[in-house]
Amino acid sequence: MAKNFDTNLASDLGLPPGKQKIYIQFRITKKGTIEILGARAPHKRLEKEAKRVVSLLPKMIPGKQRGRPANVTYMLPITFEIR
Repeated sequence: MAKNFDTNLASDLGLPPGKQKIYIQFRITKKGTIEILGARAPHKRLEKEAKRVVSLLPKMIPGKQRGRPANVTYMLPITFEIR
Protein backbone atom coordinates (compact mmCIF):
# COMPACT_ATOMS: atom_id res chain seq x y z
CA MET A 1 0.00 0.00 0.00
CA ALA A 2 2.70 2.49 0.95
CA LYS A 3 4.53 1.90 -2.34
CA ASN A 4 1.47 2.85 -4.42
CA PHE A 5 0.10 5.71 -2.27
CA ASP A 6 0.84 9.21 -3.60
CA THR A 7 2.29 10.80 -0.45
CA ASN A 8 2.83 14.19 -2.14
CA LEU A 9 -0.91 14.59 -2.64
CA ALA A 10 -1.57 15.59 0.98
CA SER A 11 0.98 18.42 1.03
CA ASP A 12 -0.42 19.75 -2.27
CA LEU A 13 -3.91 20.04 -0.73
CA GLY A 14 -2.85 22.60 1.85
CA LEU A 15 -3.62 20.46 4.89
CA PRO A 16 -2.00 21.53 8.18
CA PRO A 17 1.25 19.84 9.21
CA GLY A 18 1.05 16.86 11.53
CA LYS A 19 -0.40 13.38 11.53
CA GLN A 20 -3.35 12.74 9.24
CA LYS A 21 -5.50 9.61 9.07
CA ILE A 22 -7.55 8.04 6.33
CA TYR A 23 -9.94 5.22 7.13
CA ILE A 24 -10.98 2.88 4.36
CA GLN A 25 -13.44 0.03 4.70
CA PHE A 26 -13.44 -2.82 2.20
CA ARG A 27 -14.61 -6.40 1.89
CA ILE A 28 -12.88 -9.47 0.54
CA THR A 29 -15.74 -11.35 -1.10
CA LYS A 30 -16.37 -15.08 -1.21
CA LYS A 31 -14.63 -15.08 -4.60
CA GLY A 32 -11.56 -13.22 -3.28
CA THR A 33 -12.23 -9.92 -5.01
CA ILE A 34 -11.98 -6.54 -3.29
CA GLU A 35 -15.18 -4.53 -2.79
CA ILE A 36 -14.71 -0.99 -1.45
CA LEU A 37 -17.39 0.02 1.05
CA GLY A 38 -16.32 3.55 1.98
CA ALA A 39 -13.57 5.93 3.04
CA ARG A 40 -13.14 8.85 5.44
CA ALA A 41 -10.36 11.40 5.10
CA PRO A 42 -9.69 15.09 5.73
CA HIS A 43 -10.08 15.75 1.98
CA LYS A 44 -12.08 14.10 -0.84
CA ARG A 45 -8.96 13.64 -3.00
CA LEU A 46 -7.34 11.63 -0.19
CA GLU A 47 -10.43 9.40 -0.04
CA LYS A 48 -10.19 8.87 -3.79
CA GLU A 49 -6.47 8.03 -3.54
CA ALA A 50 -7.11 5.50 -0.74
CA LYS A 51 -9.82 3.81 -2.81
CA ARG A 52 -7.48 3.69 -5.81
CA VAL A 53 -4.68 2.07 -3.79
CA VAL A 54 -7.00 -0.54 -2.21
CA SER A 55 -8.42 -1.40 -5.62
CA LEU A 56 -4.86 -2.30 -6.72
CA LEU A 57 -4.71 -5.14 -4.19
CA PRO A 58 -4.47 -8.55 -5.88
CA LYS A 59 -7.21 -11.18 -5.76
CA MET A 60 -7.07 -12.87 -2.35
CA ILE A 61 -7.99 -16.17 -0.79
CA PRO A 62 -11.42 -15.66 0.83
CA GLY A 63 -12.01 -16.22 4.52
CA LYS A 64 -13.79 -19.36 5.67
CA GLN A 65 -16.47 -19.96 8.23
CA ARG A 66 -17.45 -23.54 9.02
CA GLY A 67 -15.38 -24.67 6.06
CA ARG A 68 -17.22 -22.49 3.52
CA PRO A 69 -15.98 -19.30 1.83
CA ALA A 70 -17.23 -16.16 3.58
CA ASN A 71 -17.05 -12.41 3.05
CA VAL A 72 -14.60 -10.65 5.37
CA THR A 73 -14.86 -6.91 6.07
CA TYR A 74 -11.80 -4.84 7.01
CA MET A 75 -11.34 -1.29 8.29
CA LEU A 76 -7.85 -0.12 7.40
CA PRO A 77 -6.40 3.06 8.93
CA ILE A 78 -3.75 4.81 6.86
CA THR A 79 -1.65 7.22 8.93
CA PHE A 80 0.86 9.64 7.44
CA GLU A 81 2.58 12.82 8.49
CA ILE A 82 2.57 16.12 6.63
CA ARG A 83 5.65 18.29 7.17
